[in-house]
Amino acid sequence: MTTPGEDLHADLDGGWLLPPAAAREAVHTRSIVCRSFRRDDGLLDVDARFIDTRPFAYVSEFRGACAPGAALHNMQLRVTVDRTRHVVAIVSAMPGTPYGGCAEVNANFQRIVGLSMGRGFKRALRERLGGTQGCTHMLALLEATAAAVVQAFASSAHLPGRPGQPAPVRVFRRESLLDSCWSYRADGPVMRELEARERSPTR
Repeated sequence: MTTPGEDLHADLDGGWLLPPAAAREAVHTRSIVCRSFRRDDGLLDVDARFIDTRPFAYVSEFRGACAPGAALHNMQLRVTVDRTRHVVAIVSAMPGTPYGGCAEVNANFQRIVGLSMGRGFKRALRERLGGTQGCTHMLALLEATAAAVVQAFASSAHLPGRPGQPAPVRVFRRESLLDSCWSYRADGPVMRELEARERSPTR
């Protein structure tokens, strides 16, 4: 069930472009993958996965012998959101966990149904799933999913329209981007260009 580019973008733009590293050996790999889908009913799905692996065999005090590449964490989510970025459904699975009881917390993730994945989501997430009510790695995955939702709506705007579907959601507005990062600094060329486009929409 792969989609184009789902190989963790390993070869994108020539792969890793960092300078040569010192002598070393691999000890751990963490990957977070979020795949977004426009549904036929107008909703948006984000399938998200959080995996930790070790490239060597080891013995876990709780799981026994673990083969090289076995998942220490394998957390999965499907979050469904509407056009206002509110969560309308969530399903979760934990096929790989360090402790046998970790998956018992899955039912608690239903508490985010109805939440907006926009501003204030991190705070609301911790109010409902902080501490013993949640899972550190699932919270990290949910935060990554919230960020992916923004990009998913932006990407959807470039898909061909479908008969009867409303206009794409506009998620990036100049006033909300202002001074949020280096490229969006008020006196930078990007913000000047965006301001000019607002004044002259036909540009």
